[in-house]
Amino acid sequence: MATIYAEIPDNFREIEPFIITDIHEIKNLFYRAERVFFYDSCTFQRHSNLAEKGILIHYFERRGIVIFLTRCILMELSGDQHSLPGKYIEFIKDLQDAGVKAILFNEEYTYSILSDCFSTNKRINEYLMWAVRLVKTPVSTITETLKADDKLRSEIIEGKNLKASDLYQRFFTAVRGNKEHEDNLGEEMISICMHILSYVPGIPDGKLCVLTDDKGAAGKIDSVMRKTNIQNRGSRIILFSTPKLVQHMFQEKTEMSEEEMVSIISQGVSENVAVMGITAYDLEVNKKISMSCRNLVKRIMEPNGITIVF
Repeated sequence: MATIYAEIPDNFREIEPFIITDIHEIKNLFYRAERVFFYDSCTFQRHSNLAEKGILIHYFERRGIVIFLTRCILMELSGDQHSLPGKYIEFIKDLQDAGVKAILFNEEYTYSILSDCFSTNKRINEYLMWAVRLVKTPVSTITETLKADDKLRSEIIEGKNLKASDLYQRFFTAVRGNKEHEDNLGEEMISICMHILSYVPGIPDGKLCVLTDDKGAAGKIDSVMRKTNIQNRGSRIILFSTPKLVQHMFQEKTEMSEEEMVSIISQGVSENVAVMGITAYDLEVNKKISMSCRNLVKRIMEPNGITIVF
């Protein structure tokens, strides 16, 4: 399977001083953070282009939020040029300058985190097995990777030899190596990480969050969680779209003007913005609502004007 992506951008040294890569420091921050925000590539792109990104960064700093970029998302951000655009580098630097920790998270680090909590490889590998089974679809990079590797397929799908200590490393490395243009691998890898990390003992509901404006990605992540029997589910995660995040910030009395809220929501939006939610006059929950960015902001600022689900 051909690939146009590289795990390490050619200009990685430009962000290396501003991003955390040491697994011991990553684990420490993961446990200590009030919230952990995993960025999808589409929303990272939007937020890095904001003139008002300082408002978001200040909110992250004030609320003790740690930003996670998975290795696969970094690959998507680097694209087929294998180089991070200047805007993305600037955003990462701005986060660091404001005291917000930005982490480059290799997906296989989930093994190291679980190994702090569970004593056997079999138990740890079972979480990967179930996550992949729930996430993979009939046509996907993950599926094609497993088809091409009999040993990996027998371990991940059939649950054979779950005592191996390198299963996470082999699986995530193989899948990233097969990443292709316009596949859904970034969101699938976040889904797998979310599912696994939600089972870390002591992680409260709402600590794990995903920032994405891709409704397909949000639906996939939500579907993985809902597929799991309720008695076997881990902690609950929060899916934030940019409009939902803006409403959340407004409700928490973040200082921002109406114009700034409009600008944040309208970044990357050509016409009306569509959200899932409910207004005071609706009976249907999670209704699709489309309106101008300014009218949406007015609804956000109006008491009981709208509740954005996504």
